Amino acid sequence: MFCMHSLKAQRLHNELIWNELPPLPPAPGQSHQPGLAGAFTGVYNNVLILAGGANFPDGKPWEGGGKVYQDEIYVLQKSESTYQWITEPSLRLPYPIAYGASVSLPAGVVCIGGMNSEQYVNTTLLLTWDAVKKKVLIDSLPALPIAMANMATAASGNTIYVAGGSTANGPVHSLYALDLNTPASGWKRLPDVPAALSHAVAAVQSNGEYPCFYLFGGRGATASGISTLYHHSFVYDPVKARWKALADIQDTSQTINLSAGTAIASGANSILLIGGDEGDIFHQIETLTAQANQSNDPAEKERVNRQLSNLRNTHPGFSSQIYLYNTLTDAWTVMATLPFGSQVTTTAVRWGDRLVIPSGEVSPGIRTDKIRTAVITKQEYFTWMDYGVLLAYLGLMVLIGFWTSGRQNSTDDYFKGGQRIPGWAAGLSIFGTQLSAITFMAVPAKTYATNWNYFFLLMTIIMVMPFIIRYFIPFFRKLNVTTSYEYLEKRFNYTTRSMASFLYILLQVGRLAIVLLLPSLALTLVTGIDVSLCILIMGVITIFYTVMGGIEAVIWTDVAQVIILLGGALLCIILIPIQLDESFTGAWQTVREYEKLSIFDFRFTLEESTFWVVIIGGIAINIVTYGSDQTVVQRYLTTKDEKTAVNSLRIGAWMTLPAALLFFSIGTLLFLFYREYPREVNINLESQDAIFPWYIVSQLPQGISGLLIAAIFSAAMSTLSSSINSVSTAFINDFYKKFAQARSDKSYLLLARVITVVVGVIGTVLALLMAKWGIASLWDQFNLILGLFTGGIGAVFLLGIFSRKANAYGVVTGLVLSGVVQYFVKEYTSLNLLMYAFTGCASCLVFGYLFSIIFPREIKNLQGLTIHTLQTKEK
Repeated sequence: MFCMHSLKAQRLHNELIWNELPPLPPAPGQSHQPGLAGAFTGVYNNVLILAGGANFPDGKPWEGGGKVYQDEIYVLQKSESTYQWITEPSLRLPYPIAYGASVSLPAGVVCIGGMNSEQYVNTTLLLTWDAVKKKVLIDSLPALPIAMANMATAASGNTIYVAGGSTANGPVHSLYALDLNTPASGWKRLPDVPAALSHAVAAVQSNGEYPCFYLFGGRGATASGISTLYHHSFVYDPVKARWKALADIQDTSQTINLSAGTAIASGANSILLIGGDEGDIFHQIETLTAQANQSNDPAEKERVNRQLSNLRNTHPGFSSQIYLYNTLTDAWTVMATLPFGSQVTTTAVRWGDRLVIPSGEVSPGIRTDKIRTAVITKQEYFTWMDYGVLLAYLGLMVLIGFWTSGRQNSTDDYFKGGQRIPGWAAGLSIFGTQLSAITFMAVPAKTYATNWNYFFLLMTIIMVMPFIIRYFIPFFRKLNVTTSYEYLEKRFNYTTRSMASFLYILLQVGRLAIVLLLPSLALTLVTGIDVSLCILIMGVITIFYTVMGGIEAVIWTDVAQVIILLGGALLCIILIPIQLDESFTGAWQTVREYEKLSIFDFRFTLEESTFWVVIIGGIAINIVTYGSDQTVVQRYLTTKDEKTAVNSLRIGAWMTLPAALLFFSIGTLLFLFYREYPREVNINLESQDAIFPWYIVSQLPQGISGLLIAAIFSAAMSTLSSSINSVSTAFINDFYKKFAQARSDKSYLLLARVITVVVGVIGTVLALLMAKWGIASLWDQFNLILGLFTGGIGAVFLLGIFSRKANAYGVVTGLVLSGVVQYFVKEYTSLNLLMYAFTGCASCLVFGYLFSIIFPREIKNLQGLTIHTLQTKEK
């Protein structure tokens, strides 16, 4: 490993631009607002709510001022670009309270526990804002099992976690959770925090697979009066129901004790710890206080009290550092320094795109009325040279469209490439079609976040290859079909063919939108290119060359795209190690310590991505994909004979091995890079899948960045063009030709081009709408519902090929029932997603065969339609 950090000029990442909102106003009837410590804080219905808190309105505590617990509620309302505080005498809590915990949820601001001058409390309140009545509504939620204050809290979805806290008997190590989806169940006791503490800070953030509860720092009061200070970090894993120790809070040289600050999650995997008390002066104050209390000498007490007073009056304030923690690399760094005094015993909240830190304590006994706010700047590193490389790639795609357009004289040319495609080109196209932009980004991102467990998912393509060669390709070639679903009509009936083809078309149209949208969102985050422009560029150019050149253009652009894609990946394999300072031995120890190269998980569970789940699910997925999916099957039909088609599949399948090694290695290298340079992570990235594109644009030299981003464009466009052409093929051959009057081949060719345009436009428009309206989640559900039948379609082919007794009635019934089974599997089991293809295929096989036996039909001539009747292969 060479000692070189970045191949690009150093630039400032994650810069915070600070500003101030209107300061906290005086309470009703008061002329001065000293600020509040320990107030409940949250955002709901586009207002900032502060409630309760404590202060010293009559002077510093060591000068005779008494602590006063408040019950006022303050509401900061935003109107366009202006902010206005709303304070009314009626806006009050049921009682004065401070130092509880609060969290903002869609249901409202949840306020938990706390204390006042009389007692600790265990109540839980829900605050909501009625914008019409200008009123805060207060509802009760289940009370905590114990009364306490100074807890750490955060929420995952509608589940609220509360960790540690101080009670009348000292700090506790309890962890409680309340699910607002089932509030009647009350607070549930979870495994205890590894240490009894209070004043810790918490955040919920993804561990790379699902949200977890992270807990940092804190302190614990002791009988001696000298608190234990903590620099520890822990994570509670809700899936495994256990705690795990993490790297201690630290800067570049030493561990840091920290308490009473505030934490907030940012982006996909980052947590910011803002401010806090490092505890050195706090310990001195505790020590002097203990001496004063224990001394019987009035002169000594006076001397110690003067020291205490001087220490408090000259207190420099709390830590102004902003620490950045990455949940994936378990790495700490100092991200920035606050340009003002740190505010502790407060709660940082998100308000739109702003981070807000309201009021709080700035030194012992001193509060502030300031409401600080920050936005995280967005970095854009795409240069004119990168744009030039990207434009050159797009121009190449257009030229291929022109080159192939002159050879499209019939539907056979348009749908099968005149069966003149070389086997190696068809093989590269098969590989490129299945390796989408989502995969290009997701595989390195998944490995960066976890390990190599999914490696054998790609290897299952090689495992199923002999099966597809032996049992599927001969049928498609011998029957001289144009779509794979033609076989289903020959074997069963048209109803079976049309159902399978219709489901395929719907799935592909949905896929078009997702394939365009997801990489565009990631590219927008890292390049600054508008998401709509990304979608339009990919959509329009892909439609152009697919319409012009048909499947031949699709295949030859795939070839170019695969070369660009793999070439870019190889560059990263070379360049990332050059940027690492760590030696090879040190890097190897790091990846072993964090189990980043773990590849085998032999636990017998179907709920997680174990080896068995990956193998079983992967085999089922790839039998369906390579045995029945028109996108792939169409490649088998573009070559001159069966032998060439077999070779194309072999090439496409075996290419997954070096490609998998490349992309999984990149993920591991990204982990090493961002662990060594945690400051380089972009905390704005909301998608973990954007980490590879972010590395590309922020760390690689100009031009090379453009080449790698072109690789992402190429991966998306490869999948897109294949889907558009295959949908056009399926529509014309499986539906239009069946019902339209006989027409000339030229008219079919013209219609195929029109359908290609229509399908491409539909996919592009859907992607634009999802980007604008944020309806991607709804579209995901639509595709998920359709996807429940995917495994069943593969089973229909298996029944047709391997069973003489299977009939149309049985397989159609099996297909429908498999969708029902899949729905119940999804809703009522925790089966891993990779198993869905297997359960769909297995259930359709069982039901399809069973109903074929129960309701036998007249068997048509099966000569050449099953493995039992297939004659000599095509030569």
